[in-house]
Amino acid sequence: MNSTLRLWVLILAMPMGVVPFHASAADAKAEVPMRDPWVPPAVRQSASAPLTHGAALHAQVESKLRSSFDAADVEHAGSITLDQARAANLGMIASNFDRIDTRRSGRVSFEDVKRFLKGRGASTL
Repeated sequence: MNSTLRLWVLILAMPMGVVPFHASAADAKAEVPMRDPWVPPAVRQSASAPLTHGAALHAQVESKLRSSFDAADVEHAGSITLDQARAANLGMIASNFDRIDTRRSGRVSFEDVKRFLKGRGASTL
């Protein structure tokens, strides 16, 4: 095999991001890792939050779900309609609305959603 073909075989066989065998240490230090351009810089560099367990995890999950639900409740009625769930991109609530709305009132409360999720096996609410 001639030397040019051998070089191409070596280059094509190397995984992406690997420093070639002939590169110096200075060249290796100069390389910058690739980053996802769609991730904002503040998010890229932030340290991950400590893991939550037990009651704190339950409270965190309920708080996140509650804030999404409250944002969808534009009338501040304490309940939302199917259209409000869809408009707020609450897909799980929208797709299960009839099962959650056991009173057939056309509205579901946060307690109705929690009851539905617990009935489906959720243990963090």
